Amino acid sequence: MKNFSCRLIATAVLASVFSVHAQDSRPVVGIASGQTSGTNHPMAEDIKKVCSSPGMQINNVVSDGSLDNIFKIYSDKSVQYGIIQEDALVYQQGLDPKMMSRIMMVFPFFSTEMHIIVKDTSPIKTLADLAGKRVVEGPEGSGTWVSTQVIKGTTGLTWNAMQLSQKDGLAAVQNGTADAEVIVAGMPIGLLKGATGVRLIPISHPKLDSFAYYTKTMIPNGTYPFMNSSVGTYKVDNVLATFAFKNQYQGEIASLVTCITKNMGRLQTEQGFHAKWRDVDPLDIERIQWPSHPAAKRAILASAKRK
Repeated sequence: MKNFSCRLIATAVLASVFSVHAQDSRPVVGIASGQTSGTNHPMAEDIKKVCSSPGMQINNVVSDGSLDNIFKIYSDKSVQYGIIQEDALVYQQGLDPKMMSRIMMVFPFFSTEMHIIVKDTSPIKTLADLAGKRVVEGPEGSGTWVSTQVIKGTTGLTWNAMQLSQKDGLAAVQNGTADAEVIVAGMPIGLLKGATGVRLIPISHPKLDSFAYYTKTMIPNGTYPFMNSSVGTYKVDNVLATFAFKNQYQGEIASLVTCITKNMGRLQTEQGFHAKWRDVDPLDIERIQWPSHPAAKRAILASAKRK
């Protein structure tokens, strides 16, 4: 298993390149998204659908999530962009400031909501009840994994961590081999739409209330079939990021974010696109705290003005 908390890139490629597929003359752009059961992957598929063109092929690259996406941007020539939670950016910045000075936001995505799933007959009612329990944190390197480290470090809670995929984690809760699963993803999470025998618990803690990158929110009743009331939780911003190119690929970066921005109406209203697009506002590039790429910001603001 990868240890992302101490991983070094001694021979890293310091800049990704916009490559050309061996059997296709179009430039290939790779977007590292996440697990297929989450929200990032289908939304990257939506970008691929609306922005692939005769001049550019977009690949949706399955990954372990936020930290994995950072490393892919930094060292994998097949990946130029990645979807990353803001708490993961800050987490990795604390470990490797030099590396993270080379990662910049190009598009502000949706917020991701924290979900804690337990069996419907479980005595677990609150976040504090997870102390000492078997808790699925997601694959090491995923956005969920980062958030669980932040939760534990901020609140002082400890539990018996399990690293499983979202799908396997849900099965473990359902069959009793895990007491709870944490999933941090944009609601509604496809995996949970058909889940049975489980429920969500509210997430609340005074120290999380004051954590700069988390905001209180609600998962509304009816979001998932097994719910019978709304549940309080936190959300964290999610961004599309790339390497901090200073001179190269300015046009390619501008072209991609312009395409996404111009297609927001379609992405937010047409059937077949993920519901989470309705929460996306390109102008949030001025609100989110992580540094934005100048070419991307100029393109977004220019597109917004033309509307």
